[in-house]
Amino acid sequence: MSQHPLLRERLTFGDLAVQTRAQFVAAYRELNARRLFWVALVLNALVIGAVAAIGIDEKGISVLGYELGIPGVNTKLFPDAKLYKVIIATLGVGFWLSWLSTILALLSTASMFPDLATGGVDTLLSRPIGRARLFFTKFLTGLLFTALQVAVFAVLAFLVLGLRGGAWELGIFVVVPLMVVFFSYLFCVQAVVGMVTRSPIASVLVTLLFWIFIFLVHTGEQFTLIGRTASRLEIQGIEARLAKLQTEEAKSGLIPRLEEQREDDADWALAHGIFYAAKTVLPKTTETAGLVSRSLAIAADIGEEEEEAEGDENARRQRGFFRSQFVSEKKLEAAIKEEMDSRPVWWVVGTSLGFELVVLGFGVWYFRRRDF
Repeated sequence: MSQHPLLRERLTFGDLAVQTRAQFVAAYRELNARRLFWVALVLNALVIGAVAAIGIDEKGISVLGYELGIPGVNTKLFPDAKLYKVIIATLGVGFWLSWLSTILALLSTASMFPDLATGGVDTLLSRPIGRARLFFTKFLTGLLFTALQVAVFAVLAFLVLGLRGGAWELGIFVVVPLMVVFFSYLFCVQAVVGMVTRSPIASVLVTLLFWIFIFLVHTGEQFTLIGRTASRLEIQGIEARLAKLQTEEAKSGLIPRLEEQREDDADWALAHGIFYAAKTVLPKTTETAGLVSRSLAIAADIGEEEEEAEGDENARRQRGFFRSQFVSEKKLEAAIKEEMDSRPVWWVVGTSLGFELVVLGFGVWYFRRRDF
């Protein structure tokens, strides 16, 4: 009596490939059977359909042919496909894919690892498959939901940019790997929490709380970055003003202010350093989604007003929290944008994936040592 090939003591690479493929097919069928999968697909089509319904010409912007009458919003401000790029990057990626679609994906995949830990593992472990490979295969199949949803979004967005905007932007397809990576940051936490607690509800709640924590750290880092940059520019402005003054009497009023500003600058630098260090070891969801805007270069050629005149102090003063006599609002915004754009992809994605590997490593260790 011949032995089944998958019952051999040592499996070949082909045997492993067959097992892995079977896991992916089973996961796809499981996702395909869930209503949220199809709801998300329809919502993707509706979001892109709403973008396609918007039109723009030299007269203004319209929706389904009805003019909205928004002053200044025309093809002079948004040439060619610029309007569609902005909407897709902000509404489509920044709001829909980065928030609502991700929440739908988390809800749809919430039961995968709790089911694996509460009985679904019995049949799987009765087959010749290692626990580590089973865990990672299950995790990768969970990413199918986002991969398929974002692929539909990218194809439809590509058609809208081409047919409505006249720009066939292949760069839009970078949204597929970026958003899958984005989702994996959160899904790894959900997978491990679901494995430990065996509760889909607990895994979703903990993941959402972790997501909020990431957002709070990001907000703190951005606020202190603005303060640190404004302080640095303020010091430069005071030093430039001192260099223009001729008498010591005229300089005497600014020297104490310069010393005070340098003390404040040290505090801002310390605060920003703490938030930046915390952010470095955590997933960077906002920056990962922002890489789509970089790939589409949506901010490169939007018209801007010319810089204010050097002597116009009223135009140069900052409004809001960071008031300044020496730093214009536009200069501060430009400095912040330059800092954010200078952060390399390896820092944004690489350190986030490092966090993910640590979490998944713990999940594999826990899964392998657990009795079923």
